[in-house]
Amino acid sequence: MGNVDVIYLHPAKHGARFKASADAPPTSPYALMPVGIPGMMNLLRRNGLHVVGLNVFLETLLDLDFDLKTWLRKQDAPCLFAIDLHWYEHCFGALDVARVCKQAHPKVPVVLGGLTASYFAKEILANFPQADFIIRGDGEQPLLRLALALSGRGDANWAEIPNLTYRQGDQILETPCTYCATQDDLDQLDSVDMDWLLHASEYLATEFNGPKIAKPVQASPEPGAMVKTMTHNQTSALWGHWLTIGRGCCFNCSFCGGGTDVHVALAGRKGIVARSPSSVVDDVERLHELGVKQVSFNLDPAIMGKPYWSALFGELRHRKVKIGLYDELFQMPDDAFFDAFAEAAESQYSELVISPLSGSEDVRHLNGKEFSNQRLLGALSHLRQHQMPVFIYFSLNLPGENDRTFRQTLRLAGEICRLYAPHLLRMANMLHTIDPCSPMSKDPTGYKIKVEFKTFEDYYRYCHETSAARSNTPIGAWRGYEAENKAMRSLEAMARQWDEFCRKQRAQCVPVPRIW
Repeated sequence: MGNVDVIYLHPAKHGARFKASADAPPTSPYALMPVGIPGMMNLLRRNGLHVVGLNVFLETLLDLDFDLKTWLRKQDAPCLFAIDLHWYEHCFGALDVARVCKQAHPKVPVVLGGLTASYFAKEILANFPQADFIIRGDGEQPLLRLALALSGRGDANWAEIPNLTYRQGDQILETPCTYCATQDDLDQLDSVDMDWLLHASEYLATEFNGPKIAKPVQASPEPGAMVKTMTHNQTSALWGHWLTIGRGCCFNCSFCGGGTDVHVALAGRKGIVARSPSSVVDDVERLHELGVKQVSFNLDPAIMGKPYWSALFGELRHRKVKIGLYDELFQMPDDAFFDAFAEAAESQYSELVISPLSGSEDVRHLNGKEFSNQRLLGALSHLRQHQMPVFIYFSLNLPGENDRTFRQTLRLAGEICRLYAPHLLRMANMLHTIDPCSPMSKDPTGYKIKVEFKTFEDYYRYCHETSAARSNTPIGAWRGYEAENKAMRSLEAMARQWDEFCRKQRAQCVPVPRIW
């Protein structure tokens, strides 16, 4: 592999070495990497740094005997280990991977980054010696400067690197969070090339959203698995790719730890910084040429306004780039958006995700979704004409949902199943775990809940204790909060009703997951 400057590691939810059993099968490992990682790794490479990436859980899928410590000890010591801690579901896994890095190469520093790492930066460094640095907020320039300094090609004065939390003796110090990516910054990133990642082609197969109808491609042992000459008829798997089209948000949904207030607090970003439509389409065109079947947008183009999404979809049509598109709608756009989306997208590889959360409009509005049942059903009637696959998300345990409102959820779900073609419809009812820094976490009184998860240690323990599914665990356990008036709802009874509903449907309706 040669001399490597930076080894990037994406952790699973569970530890670096996890053995499942029949009594304790693994829960969701959260193998998806944060969408900004390719751009950051390619920025390091563009500045002369040799980068290798490893998705820890993917490696265990490809080789059941894979051992991270053994693999790391076979590598020459890099200048830096970089580990993402964006989602709270990786709190245990990220620190366990960092621990293994220190066992393999004790003198190599470890940096963490992402929203969760940003929120808990001081607490993490105070309690976990395996972490040396944390980059808060946007990471491109801070990570580049840190990596160049550690490789001997830059100034090792940590106080001059923005957005950095670090130790100096027994003190934990922070530099101001002054770097926030601009449109130009995002447009100049290479968010497509994955040749720095081991088994990149296998990873692309995991990024496809929707029913899997093809087998994954055969394993490839080195970086560069993404063969640039591959044509569409040679593609043996459905490849997908999550693509950055912007950063930020203009909403504060109750359950979300990535809303507008969080971006202000952790990254200094107000509103949305959108990439230019032409640069997004440049990337989509490259992905299409590589054989990728579906591009997933990290933000919903509809919330960026009609001038943006009409330019984006118009440019795709102008260049005759027909590809699957996956879009998680934040709210409910008008029918003109759906028409433009359908015209630009390859429908058989596409999916629109709609989250009404509840059949009760009061519950829906409380939790940040602003559309009515009538508007939802009208939108589905319109999308039905385009034969567009849709995924409908409800949530069983959000604030306000109770036995009475859940009956409205069942009625609405039934109407949707009667309205929409079953082969184009997926539907799920999920349980939420409370996000750190979400409105629910910050204002429990306003949502009439009691919050249990407040510190990094709470989330670290949650991830450690829920790394395996256990049949005897109550369905609402380990969610980090509960309703003030528990007598108003029985999550077990609601889950049974949903599961019974699912058994009667022709569409793909998923029973309530009994895992985290």
